[in-house]
Amino acid sequence: MTDLRDPDRYRFDRSPYERPTLKYRCARGGAWGKPCGRGPNSDGTCGGTAECVPVQNDRGRYECRRPAIAGGACSNGPLPDGSCSQSLPPCSPRRTLRGIRGRLAVLAFGIAVALIGGFTGLETGTLARFNSFMPGPLSAGHAGFIASENCIACHAAHNGNAVAWAIAVFRPADVTASCTNCHAFGGPARKAHNTTFSDRPRLGETTCLMCHTEHRGADANIVTVDDAQCGACHEKQFVGFSKDHPPFSESFPAFRRTSIAFDHASHLGKHFVDARFADRAPATCASCHTAAEGDRSLSLTPFETACASCHGDQMARRELVVLRLPELPENTLDPDSVLEACGPTLEAFETLVERVEALAAGDEPEELEEEEYEAVSVDELSLFDAYLLDVAADDPDEYTVPVYELMLAMAEGGAEPLADMLNERAGRPVAAKLLAGLNPEVVKRVACAWAANGEYESPAEPDMGGWFGDSVEIRYRPKGHADPVAASWIEFGIAAARDAGDDESGERAVALRDSLIAGKEGVGACIKCHAVSLASAESAENDLSVEWRARGRSSRPYHVFSHDIHIKLLNAGSAKLAEPEKGCRRCHQLNAKADFASGFTDFDPSSFASNFGPITKETCTECHSAKQVRENCQLCHEYHREPSFKMRISQNDG
Repeated sequence: MTDLRDPDRYRFDRSPYERPTLKYRCARGGAWGKPCGRGPNSDGTCGGTAECVPVQNDRGRYECRRPAIAGGACSNGPLPDGSCSQSLPPCSPRRTLRGIRGRLAVLAFGIAVALIGGFTGLETGTLARFNSFMPGPLSAGHAGFIASENCIACHAAHNGNAVAWAIAVFRPADVTASCTNCHAFGGPARKAHNTTFSDRPRLGETTCLMCHTEHRGADANIVTVDDAQCGACHEKQFVGFSKDHPPFSESFPAFRRTSIAFDHASHLGKHFVDARFADRAPATCASCHTAAEGDRSLSLTPFETACASCHGDQMARRELVVLRLPELPENTLDPDSVLEACGPTLEAFETLVERVEALAAGDEPEELEEEEYEAVSVDELSLFDAYLLDVAADDPDEYTVPVYELMLAMAEGGAEPLADMLNERAGRPVAAKLLAGLNPEVVKRVACAWAANGEYESPAEPDMGGWFGDSVEIRYRPKGHADPVAASWIEFGIAAARDAGDDESGERAVALRDSLIAGKEGVGACIKCHAVSLASAESAENDLSVEWRARGRSSRPYHVFSHDIHIKLLNAGSAKLAEPEKGCRRCHQLNAKADFASGFTDFDPSSFASNFGPITKETCTECHSAKQVRENCQLCHEYHREPSFKMRISQNDG
């Protein structure tokens, strides 16, 4: 007899009754431990009223086919009619566990469908009274935005029919599409960190519910995530910053040169310790740098506060030469045209008076001798003139006629011909900014003086800055820092080179730009402090831009750092510059050997030498470590790239 305690008694090789897929099981097997060989029928009726089903052989006789495991062929054999001689009392088969589960599942599904069908017929807002079915109140940040839409504001299935509800029961919720109706990012919403990583193309899509869980109450903070959630995706196991974070890079946190070329090593080591400037030196780092709460980057105090005491009058001494009368081999101007535009010169008027007086006295006036022409200027065209007229600066045969034509046009129309040529050359209206404040009458007088092969003498010095004529040149003197005309000319030169071709005209545009951004002369003094950089990492060689303002947040969108709290903890606002281990210099160690200036000699902002040594991980772990200041991932890292909101107002808000 089979041992009822034997766990293998129903194995396929020991029992004929291993039927896990059937809905019924033999009741005899449950009561006596020995099921019949045939088991129940598929409709739940008993199929084991006989030991076997005899089979007729080729001689027309019936043979017992009881299996050996059930005792083999019986001694009596089949009855003459072919039925089994070993009849058994019938039993009532019972449902298997599989069958019971199936019936319960169908019952549960029917109840769910019934409830869904009933709820979908309720009026708006009625569902809120069935608190047993509500997942919980929304956080305060979301509760005010769903208006009268209620659940369907985020869950599309709640606005569907019973079929949609039923499908939602078996399909995991994904409300990301609803989230992105309000939330925007600086990259794909469903990509990890809102970025497509070229080195990891197989990264799967993400959903908002992977990190943010709603319906936890009005006071719930659904933004903060713990390190375990970060570790669910990141392969490297991370317990704490001090233990598991890799070392910082050798250049951290300086990955790009500053937009303002301020050499800290030179100022701290040379200028600020010079007795001549000691009274102008800042007392602390906070004299020039300020931090608002939560800011990663520090703000610079204005030029007038931080720099003007030493550099305030330097820009006014850097004049811009716009037009210059070059050396002309001969005078080809029509005297009548010049006389009509300018009138007689003083010398010509005095000669005329002398001749009239001689005639009045009865004397024969002396015959006028034609003087040999000698150019008053021995200079070449300025680079601006060469670009504007599109001629070679050192070829009089090429530039003489265009110069005379421009000269005569200015004598007649003042600054207007010059403005027209500027706009035409640039392909857009730029003259209003470039020539702002230029007096048309001054232009006429300068042009007339040149037309007479003379030098223009200004009646007064431009002590307040602005446009003026000087000998054979028209100049502009900046009025101080951030002069708009000077800045416009630099931008004009950069744009001219950006649009230039590979021909001689393009070479003149590049030469003009290089002269305007050269720090040694002219308005290029701006570039001694303001970096000129490639517009982007993918920019062409001549696609440049001037960094007129100090750059704020760096291009590391996932990093977080608050200078404000650290400055307060280190009492950096009162630490003197002469104390190299206190205040800001506790973390920012000056690197006096760095060739800082060389980093601004080209247009690549990534090739530079920082004034300060790198900040190491050990600097941070002095405080951020186990059992000290917190060191979780979100303290220094953000998940989303450039998160923002889409400004929209619900139509139901009135």
